[in-house]
Amino acid sequence: MITVGDHVLWSYINPINDPDHHACIMIWEKNSEPKVFLQSEYSATDYMLYNDQDDIYIIERRHQETTQSFEFRLLKATIDRKVEVIWDWSKDEWRIGEGGFFMLSDNQMIFGKYPEIYSLRKYGRPQKYFDIGRSIRRIRAVENNLILLLGENACYLTRQDGSIVKQWNQLIDEKIKDAPLNRNQIFDVDYKKGNLLIAYWGKRSFEWIDKSGERQTLIQQSEPLTPHWVALWNNNKLLFSSELIFDGSTPQPRLILMDNTGKSNVIWN
Repeated sequence: MITVGDHVLWSYINPINDPDHHACIMIWEKNSEPKVFLQSEYSATDYMLYNDQDDIYIIERRHQETTQSFEFRLLKATIDRKVEVIWDWSKDEWRIGEGGFFMLSDNQMIFGKYPEIYSLRKYGRPQKYFDIGRSIRRIRAVENNLILLLGENACYLTRQDGSIVKQWNQLIDEKIKDAPLNRNQIFDVDYKKGNLLIAYWGKRSFEWIDKSGERQTLIQQSEPLTPHWVALWNNNKLLFSSELIFDGSTPQPRLILMDNTGKSNVIWN
């Protein structure tokens, strides 16, 4: 989930109950209804998103049934400009983009693949980018050219060389016993001006750690809702969860916008 100016974009499938899993990117702005921004023509696809100001980078991954393998390509767009392919299809042995990614240029990508962080040049092979000595689950480019790294039970704000600017420890509540899929973990994080926004999968909650270190639960959800993604947008918080029912159906989404007073509204479900 990303924010571009007055717009919010996120990936899902369209239609929501599509058995063939055609990926889509939804777009929304205030005082409107969410709509499809981009629809994949391929089945068994997923989109992953990153933006550098107005430039939107999109990883499209597809599963090839005949070879039981994955391929990916890289697309580039703006809100009002046609999508273009800047890296064509190539074999994906790394599940590129699942652990987050960002671009250093149109020809070089940084991506997270547990437990490491890699650099990938166009049509090249991944090379380690830097190593902070901890296992990393997810990466995210944030303000001031910094990188937010989500670890096992901690989060690290680093420079591009891997030097740590700030870290948050003991993010996991070890007393949780009924986590979805027995995964008591943080699923996503975002950062702005010293504050950390958390999607806590294991606790079914969205949480906030302010710049002084005070932690609070913004929204406590209950089964079957499970937090997936978060994003900070101006003075608002975007909180995305899905209903995980495990009956073979597609998880039903719920996207909440919370303003700086704590008032929240569902903008997509």
